[in-house]
Amino acid sequence: MVTQFGGVPVGGGRYEGMWGGTVYFVDYDNGGSGTVGYKPSDAGKYLDDAISAATHNDVIYIRPRSPELGAAGAGPYYGGDPGDITPKVAATNWTIPYTTYGLSLIGTGTGVGTSAASRTCLQGGTTAGSPVFTVNAPYVTFENFGIKPGSSTTGLVTQSFLNSTAAQAYGNTYYNVWFRNVDATAGYSLQIESGAYDNIIGCNFSGHAIGIKFLSSNDLSTDTIIRNCDFSVLVASAKCDIYGTQVKRILIDHCRFNHVLPTGGAPNKYVSFGSASTGLVSDCYLGSVTATVAANMDLSGIGFAHIYFNILGA
Repeated sequence: MVTQFGGVPVGGGRYEGMWGGTVYFVDYDNGGSGTVGYKPSDAGKYLDDAISAATHNDVIYIRPRSPELGAAGAGPYYGGDPGDITPKVAATNWTIPYTTYGLSLIGTGTGVGTSAASRTCLQGGTTAGSPVFTVNAPYVTFENFGIKPGSSTTGLVTQSFLNSTAAQAYGNTYYNVWFRNVDATAGYSLQIESGAYDNIIGCNFSGHAIGIKFLSSNDLSTDTIIRNCDFSVLVASAKCDIYGTQVKRILIDHCRFNHVLPTGGAPNKYVSFGSASTGLVSDCYLGSVTATVAANMDLSGIGFAHIYFNILGA
């Protein structure tokens, strides 16, 4: 039976499914090592193998791991987290190549927000310093995951647009993804390099220096939608939840910044954009007790409406 979480993606991204490509299944606990599975009963063990086999418009379903037992005899779900799915080789992380444009990665767990129960949790390599995911393809969908670092303090997901057949990442969708625990001076949860038409919907960002970072090294980041996201768990290194040098036509709406203002270094704001940016911030909720937009956000030409303060009740 197809359900909202764990079936056909509902986050608004491109999805071809069985009409457009091959469907793969990954089961880290029960799948066959070194194999690629085309149905749940013969799933492969490693996400790496499924990504390597995939081409454009394919779909990869990833089953959550069995829960960690924690202390001896404590029983299932001790501590709350299921087990983590890690790369095949400890010194590597995952890369989505340009040739897999339109790829959908769907976690089949039921975790929502910061709930780890039955969530499909992906963790980077234990000796890999690169981001956990490097996305070089357009129209990629991530849905229903928790993503956290292994040894990397760089970031969790970076998508690159180099205006070449090596990397053209745009039009990507992140839906119900928990980006967690990149507690580093420059650690980011999601970095978008000169992207366009990306959708970040219903995600949670916690334990970061920068939550969403727009890096415009080639041209502007344009037409991004950030909707219904939560930013929480402030750490000492926190600097900003959403940051960019210059963006165009961005929409940030119905997001909740569930912490006091960051103090880890400039800009020390919830949202900060450079000059000549355009767009709208609307219906957002801030933990700050200082009830002025300028004290909490550097919007530089971006409009705002319906901003609410002191949601923590300080």
